[in-house]
Amino acid sequence: MTPEQVVQKQLEAYNQCDLEAFAATYTEDVQVVDGTGKTVCDGLQKLREVYGPLFKANPHQVALITKRITAGDWVIDDEEVIGRADNKRRNAVAIYRVRDDRIYHVTLVAK
Repeated sequence: MTPEQVVQKQLEAYNQCDLEAFAATYTEDVQVVDGTGKTVCDGLQKLREVYGPLFKANPHQVALITKRITAGDWVIDDEEVIGRADNKRRNAVAIYRVRDDRIYHVTLVAK
């Protein structure tokens, strides 16, 4: 599977709020950081703890990709998240790094 296919699979699971399918696209030691380098998730268990409640609270949210760039094991998505319970649109850039068909590092930069 290419890095782009892995990230696309992750996106589809996110848009379905399917925590199991979403988590299956990440490594056990995944690191998710924000644009300042602050850790958002350290490991797969923490990813589940963060995204599980998010999916339950926002079952109609979807991330729309407005632009995608790929280079080797990197995938960069410019995205807009809509359909959240608070009716606010969120724009961000998600920078993924993939190894062995799983995402192992993500940087989320709010726009």
